[in-house]
Amino acid sequence: GRNQATSHCHGSDAENIFVALSDIYVSEATWAKLIARDGQQIEQYRQAYENGEEMVRVVLRPRFDGGYNVEDGRHRVIAAKQAGVGFIEAAIVGLAANVEFASGDFDE
Repeated sequence: GRNQATSHCHGSDAENIFVALSDIYVSEATWAKLIARDGQQIEQYRQAYENGEEMVRVVLRPRFDGGYNVEDGRHRVIAAKQAGVGFIEAAIVGLAANVEFASGDFDE
């Protein structure tokens, strides 16, 4: 079939990538609060992920110690973790601060 991955990436938005859910950090307090408050919504999202439906991408911000914090889409992140999908489509923001780390690998 036609490759759908490239069909919706042409916006001026940040580049969408797939991020391992194990790299995305949600504090236990936030997790518990959102499940208690919005459990029904999260359950609907979880079923959507399990059914392989296309979901709106989440927005992540890199953490200094590795991995990502959720800038937008905590409900989707929790649902995807519960569904066990492994990876989630995301846009990464706030990368500028990390550029120096990336270029520092060459002088060994």
